[in-house]
Amino acid sequence: MSSLGALTQAWVSAEAALPLGWKIMGLHRDPHVERWVATAAGPIQPVDVATGRGDDPVQALQRLADALRERPSPGDM
Repeated sequence: MSSLGALTQAWVSAEAALPLGWKIMGLHRDPHVERWVATAAGPIQPVDVATGRGDDPVQALQRLADALRERPSPGDM
């Protein structure tokens, strides 16, 4: 799979993992630690924030998707 295809698939996976009312805020490279960071935020910011970090953008988005899936659903709280 091309790198653009892998990035698209990782972005779609992260979007599919978003809880209701959440949105992906961005994907950027942190120059201080030379890693990529993907961030999502919920309706109660700054309390509802999830991040994923990785050596490349795909890995950061995949880890964000994993972090979002591990969050308890609103009905479980």
